[in-house]
Amino acid sequence: MTEEDGAGGEPPEPEGGEAACWLNRVCPECDAVLDRVPPVVCHRCGAEVRAGWPGEE
Repeated sequence: MTEEDGAGGEPPEPEGGEAACWLNRVCPECDAVLDRVPPVVCHRCGAEVRAGWPGEE
């Protein structure tokens, strides 16, 4: 095996990325992705988005 095959003795580099779920940052009125974590006013439609998960009261 060669180093190109991944047998160079080094572990594979971990993959990065965004958080798995952004549902709490989606406006329930217009589906805009919010810039900040609620509670916040939606920049697109002006709806008040409360903290918590959608449908949670």
